[in-house]
Amino acid sequence: MKIKRKLQQIIVYTVLSLFSVAVLYPLFWIGINSLKTNNEFYKNTFSLPGSLKWNNYVAAWKEGVGAYYLNSILVTGISVIAILLVSTMTAYLITRFEFKCKKIIIAFLIGGMFVSPQTAIIPLYNLLHGMRLYNTYFSMIIPIVAFRLSFSFFMLYPAFKEFPKELEEAAELDGCGKLRFYWSVLIPVCKPAVIAVALLNLVYAWNEFTFSINFVSDEYFYTIPIGIMSFSQALYTNWVVLLAGIVLSIIPVLIVFIAFQKYFVTGLTAGSVKE
Repeated sequence: MKIKRKLQQIIVYTVLSLFSVAVLYPLFWIGINSLKTNNEFYKNTFSLPGSLKWNNYVAAWKEGVGAYYLNSILVTGISVIAILLVSTMTAYLITRFEFKCKKIIIAFLIGGMFVSPQTAIIPLYNLLHGMRLYNTYFSMIIPIVAFRLSFSFFMLYPAFKEFPKELEEAAELDGCGKLRFYWSVLIPVCKPAVIAVALLNLVYAWNEFTFSINFVSDEYFYTIPIGIMSFSQALYTNWVVLLAGIVLSIIPVLIVFIAFQKYFVTGLTAGSVKE
């Protein structure tokens, strides 16, 4: 039995190690090539740089990545905050109150996860034009929020549903109103689930491309994904500067995930086990 268990561990560790290499090597490749000259890049993309060319990052920032950064921060920040506010309030309403058509609303919300954004491009385009929101920050923010609400609700529902009734009753006895209970008790207790939802939506909004490419035509509003695409066309063969821009676009999300990773797995499993 010990030999069998040891063999299983070796197989599992081997598979996980290969998977880790498959995920990390492309990032390593982008990183080392972003520090080369163009001659070194064309000569051998798999070699280490002769000397570290940090000026590639300065060039990438000056070429436009800095402006794309600010746009992405603005769009991502507003989108994530709006998603969290609406999804947490919806989950609170659904899980803590009884009313007619509750199951129908839950089914409708969950069903929203199966709607592909690509199928709604033309109706959204016409709607945003009619509302005079085309080619603005809101032409990206509104679709992102709309298409991520169902997913966020689905993630929050188990954690809010399993919130102890005793804590809610104790809060009511202490004179805690519904809104204060939501903000001061429910959200702090369910913080891992809320943070997990925030992180997943942050990655989605930061990397969102479909809405940006279809609903924005002015470079002034370009976010990181569409900006990097136009960036590559503008730089032509200056691949090392382009790769430096890609590395810069990865750094913020990587830092946020490292900072909040302890909440991530806990948040994903919140409410999945009944005591």
